[in-house]
Amino acid sequence: MIPSQMDSVVADTVQVPQKKSRNDVTTTVNYQSKDSIYFDLTNQKMYLYGEGSIDYGNISLTGERIEMDWVENTIQATYILDDSTGRKVGKPVFTEGGDSYETDDMIYNFKTKKALINGIITEQDGAYMHGARVKKNEKDEMYIRDAKYTTCDLEHPHYYIRATKLKVIPKDRVLSGWFNIYFGEIPTPIGFPFGMFPSPREKNSGIIFPGYGEDNNRGFFLRGAGYYFDISEYMDLKITGDLYTNGSYGLNGATTYKKRYRYNGNLAVRYNKTMSPQFEDNSFSKDVWVNWSHTPQSYGSSRFSASVSGGTTTYSANANNVGYDYTQSINAQFNSNISYSKTFQGTPFNMTVNARHSQNISTGVVNMTLPEISFNASRIQPFKNVGNMKNNALGKLGFTYRLSAKSEVTNSPVNLPGYVVNSNVASDEVINFNGENMDLLLSRAKMGARHQIPVSTSFNMLKYFTVSPSFNYTEVWYPQELGYEYNQELEGVEVDTVSGFSRAGWWSSGASMSTRLYGMYNFRSEKVKAIRHVMTPNVGFSYSPDFGDPAKGTYQEVQTSESGRTQVLSKYQGFAYGGPSLGESASVSLSLNNNIEMKVKSKVDSVEEYKKIKIFDNLSMSTSYNFLADSFNLSDFNWNARTSFFKGAVFVSLSGTIDPYIYVLDSIQETSRGDQVHQRQIDQFAWNNGKGIGQLTRTSMSVGFKLQPKGSKNNDKNPTGDPNANDPFSNNGFINEDEKFQAGNVDDFISYDPNMYVPWNVPWSLNVNYSLNYNKRGFEDYTITQTLNFSGSLSITDKTRMNFNSGYDLEAKEFTVTRLNVTRDLHCWNISFNWVPFGPRQSYYVRIAVNSAMLKDLKLDKRSQSTYTSF
Repeated sequence: MIPSQMDSVVADTVQVPQKKSRNDVTTTVNYQSKDSIYFDLTNQKMYLYGEGSIDYGNISLTGERIEMDWVENTIQATYILDDSTGRKVGKPVFTEGGDSYETDDMIYNFKTKKALINGIITEQDGAYMHGARVKKNEKDEMYIRDAKYTTCDLEHPHYYIRATKLKVIPKDRVLSGWFNIYFGEIPTPIGFPFGMFPSPREKNSGIIFPGYGEDNNRGFFLRGAGYYFDISEYMDLKITGDLYTNGSYGLNGATTYKKRYRYNGNLAVRYNKTMSPQFEDNSFSKDVWVNWSHTPQSYGSSRFSASVSGGTTTYSANANNVGYDYTQSINAQFNSNISYSKTFQGTPFNMTVNARHSQNISTGVVNMTLPEISFNASRIQPFKNVGNMKNNALGKLGFTYRLSAKSEVTNSPVNLPGYVVNSNVASDEVINFNGENMDLLLSRAKMGARHQIPVSTSFNMLKYFTVSPSFNYTEVWYPQELGYEYNQELEGVEVDTVSGFSRAGWWSSGASMSTRLYGMYNFRSEKVKAIRHVMTPNVGFSYSPDFGDPAKGTYQEVQTSESGRTQVLSKYQGFAYGGPSLGESASVSLSLNNNIEMKVKSKVDSVEEYKKIKIFDNLSMSTSYNFLADSFNLSDFNWNARTSFFKGAVFVSLSGTIDPYIYVLDSIQETSRGDQVHQRQIDQFAWNNGKGIGQLTRTSMSVGFKLQPKGSKNNDKNPTGDPNANDPFSNNGFINEDEKFQAGNVDDFISYDPNMYVPWNVPWSLNVNYSLNYNKRGFEDYTITQTLNFSGSLSITDKTRMNFNSGYDLEAKEFTVTRLNVTRDLHCWNISFNWVPFGPRQSYYVRIAVNSAMLKDLKLDKRSQSTYTSF
């Protein structure tokens, strides 16, 4: 019974000292209530009424009614019912350490650490558990009857796993007896005898269960079965396999590693043995693909990094992963680079070693550079600190040293002039890059070294002109050279490779002069204040002597026909760094760069009354004239222009080449492939023959624009430096690897795979890029290539987004790979639909999955002609 004089007690906080002789309370107890507090000193009890709370060590309890018994060492709490609505008011919330429990009523013994709870809702490691009756022991383990397990945080979850019994082991796992899955309040028809849900906080080794389904070409399958090895806190390993009923199979190995403050990386190797109905002889296609990424952190004076992606040319086609690895499936070009760099502290020297690989799976061309070495000395200015020479030409005089060496192997065609009839270094077709052809590939390897020593200085002349003289020396070393000999029987030139050390050196010198001119035109208009024009002219002179004299040993005069016609050929034709130039040269180069801006009145109130608008970001022209050439002294005119509008939303880029000389038509021959033009260029300027400044032999234009609603926010997160990382159309639009995604942590999601991130805050966007290339030489027919690429997105609702990307070849009159993707956020679930409507990769892919990593295997995948399911 509560004494009436206590009804007016206000909320307060009282500290009760420890009383070890009477009970087991060993620390200070803080308590308060909004309504009243009643002490029963006879029975050693305390009652809190109206939003009471008790703090005891790491234990906290709040509730509408709380009772504390110092004799029994218990705390008990419950709620009350609202008189008007009948709803529960002041439900107890019990917190111990980092765990919190919302209950109907509970009793806790702070001596035994045990608790008995009715009507619990608690969150453990990202999962929510509802229970009718719960027992909690001294190990903080919970035994829940009539339980619901879910990752949905709603009071009435969208889905849950319902079990008669549930055992919760904190920071370890949740064990279940017989259970069933409910969607809303509708159970699935199949139950399960037991379940185990590991906690995601710590890694553990264990079995990876497969998904199952049917593939249109390879039959029924079990995919992704294997084992995960938690080797250490620095490294793990996942080995999985795929098995198909038609005999195909695959093996996959993936590892991630990390050493704090030093480096981190991942390595994946995939092997597929595929049998398909398209193989008439029942043979298998064997494919391998390797991905390796190694990223160092700043440490010391050396750095090692790697980015590797490559394998067999038929891997993407046979794997048919367009549904969930769209980028891999449509890419034709893959590049890899392994790099090691070293800076020698206290010296001007540094070194870089690279192993490069490029592969085009469409053409089958593979280029490998193993290795490529660069040893450099930074600029040395010997007279910089001598007297007062720092700012004069001698003080600015400096030189650098660069050593480059590489060994390059390729299977691409090696073509020499048409009069070559037999050669061990030439092939006019792509050969297979495999072990069987390795001897031939190595015989065609390009190996060599190049030394470069550039010397330069600069000084001002007439105050406004900057003059920069320079001298360059280059020398190449090779382990072989080419030898030429005319063969009368074959009526052509035979080329042979002569082994032995071979070297050649050459030099060139020159000087350039540049300045900057400003022009300003002011307007009286209130809207346009002025137009500013900045011109940067540059005049350069270069001289190079003739190193083509056969007496110097670099070039050889070779008979090329029975009539005695000769040709001067280089013994370094097609080598890694080439050789010295043929013929003496004394050239003057001219270039002019322009930048044009307009100053207009700002339309919005701001600190700046006027703003700048670029009319031309760049408008440039260049050419050169060789005084010592026998003919065709003037080089082509090259020009380019670049501008943008509407704050960069629209851009235009133009470039082209104008040939100042004219062509003479000799004849036109009709062939099965069309008319073949026989023409020759003569040493006469076009303007002397009434044909303007010359013929436009090449031009290209690129126009693009990006539209989105005014005020839309751009997402600039791109942690990997990938150019597609911010492009919502370069991904599949759905979660690809659930085990790496932590629900609610978008930054973790982006860092794992930026190509999968969808910026939901942009209602819609449209990107269109058009490119045109025109080529024409003399009287030949012109060729035009035109491509149109477009992509876009539309947020139908806050939770639903549609992406698309496609292209159209205007010459072939056909669409390129087209993809439509729709994603829907279902709160604790997500659904996505990925569709390639036509083409060789025509397919669709539907996926429904739980967002949380706790239940990452609770998903359903449906592909065209195949189903992939996992529970």
